[in-house]
Amino acid sequence: MAASLPSRRPLPIGSRPVDLVLAVFMLINIPIVLLVESQAVFPSVFFPQSLRDAVQWYVHLSGDYLVRDKPPFFRGLVLAELVFQLPLLVVNSYAFIAGKGWGRITGILFGAHLFTTMVPIFADLLATNVPTRNLLLGIYLPYIIMPVIILARLIPSEHPFSEPADSLNGKKGD
Repeated sequence: MAASLPSRRPLPIGSRPVDLVLAVFMLINIPIVLLVESQAVFPSVFFPQSLRDAVQWYVHLSGDYLVRDKPPFFRGLVLAELVFQLPLLVVNSYAFIAGKGWGRITGILFGAHLFTTMVPIFADLLATNVPTRNLLLGIYLPYIIMPVIILARLIPSEHPFSEPADSLNGKKGD
């Protein structure tokens, strides 16, 4: 007879402030990917003029030549983001908030993919001498920092969102 696995219960999101910040980061990025970044790969007729104008305003203020020029490598990264990262943003937002154990694996996948896609963007930003380079590095920096936090949070812990069901506030016998 196989041994039963110990029962676990999710920790409330309020007791996991790092997970709350990560979930908010993911939730905020869902509309950014759908409404802003996807403009790099889909025809402009798919977007209302107000969204196209917002992107042009951002480009004008930031000098973001990647968004403006849409080089092939950037369009490829955005396409990978739409196909792979967007679904993971949705499921991970839920998993992190609800304390779902499977969110560890999907979170690691998301964090590794996001970090990996940022490497060529940072390489391009660092190799290009544009007047707004420091501003652009600052704009893109959270997309390097957050996946590192995600990976550092999830890799070491087998059960990052839960505790054993038989524990009461982490104490036995009370």
